[in-house]
Amino acid sequence: MREDEVDQLLKGLLKHSEPYRQQNQIAPEKPTARRKTQRDRELMECFRNR
Repeated sequence: MREDEVDQLLKGLLKHSEPYRQQNQIAPEKPTARRKTQRDRELMECFRNR
């Protein structure tokens, strides 16, 4: 294969693999669990069973 054919082949493969790579390599964003403050705990206690 000539160099220009190899370049064309590589460009084609990269172009067609891009959607697959994007969907499988990016880790899904998970919201991190926020620690409740003392005030949050007190408010939850006040409004429980209402």
